Amino acid sequence: MKKSLFLAFFVLLAIAPAAFADRIAAWIPPWDNAALASMQQNASAISEANPVWYSWNADTTIAKNWNAENEAWRAAMSAAQMLPTIQNVVKGSYDGNAVAAMLATAATREAHATLIAQLVQLNAFDGIDVDYERIPTASRANFTAFIAALAQKLHAANKKLSVTVYPKTSDSQNWTGPGAADYAALGALADSIKIMAYDYSWDGSAPGPISPLDWLDEVAAYAESVIPSQKIMIGLPFYGYNWSGGSGRGVSYKEAMQAAQTQGATVAHDANGEATFTYASGAGTVYFQDAASYARKVEMLRQKHPQLGGFAHWALGQEDPGVWDVIRANGSSSGATPPPAPPQSAKRRAAGH
Repeated sequence: MKKSLFLAFFVLLAIAPAAFADRIAAWIPPWDNAALASMQQNASAISEANPVWYSWNADTTIAKNWNAENEAWRAAMSAAQMLPTIQNVVKGSYDGNAVAAMLATAATREAHATLIAQLVQLNAFDGIDVDYERIPTASRANFTAFIAALAQKLHAANKKLSVTVYPKTSDSQNWTGPGAADYAALGALADSIKIMAYDYSWDGSAPGPISPLDWLDEVAAYAESVIPSQKIMIGLPFYGYNWSGGSGRGVSYKEAMQAAQTQGATVAHDANGEATFTYASGAGTVYFQDAASYARKVEMLRQKHPQLGGFAHWALGQEDPGVWDVIRANGSSSGATPPPAPPQSAKRRAAGH
């Protein structure tokens, strides 16, 4: 994209209507030193830090990930609200069946909610971000009941609850993962709902945009129809994919640009503004995010959905450094959750976080 066009988007961002400054959240992979460096450099622009510190043991008790609760990492996040992320990752992969088993009875839901609430209080966190994936649709009501129990415990202690969910454009998208998330019920219980609005094209699909604009618009529109707008955090990608030989692998902005240079490829932008190039006579294709593509997404969302609460990002350390100019141009709030507003009347995600 030409520089003049990027600057036009940049100006639009600055003048686009918004009810209040965007809240900016970032998932922070603790195994990536680039994430720590980015946090240190951009802490003033981040309202909410979501370090991916916790996963599960086989018995569904809480396990610490690499660098969890590391004081140096925590110090880098001290300017932001601290809501670490807990994932249902067991032995290296998301385990939806383990979640279903935990959710199956009121007693097991209560026990798990108690463990999380205790974790938050003992570490003086501001709250927790629950990212439980691949949950069977049959566990939908039980998942809502668990979130209700956890919300009650956290709110009684003046702590916040963020729930991360799959993207969808209607509640009829009820397969494993999206089907387990009752947007309306979860939105009434949690302080914020983070929607992973990426992986429209993923490592197992044909090459294509990670978060196309029309789909992103539909995801936001459906969410706003059932969740108070100010609670919605749209998750945007900082990464891309390099497809070759029938499959893709995740790449950061830096890796994508290095690949383009190595291959002698010219980076262009598709109709959605996503950066892309091909190499090896078309045998390889890369789609990724740069500052221009990020600006294009945010500009569209702020124009069409100005009441949204803000944006979350997967994952810190993978981004084009230029995105922070876009974020700072719009400013960010202190991270305080506004009072709930009255409710207003996906594509598969197989990779990411």
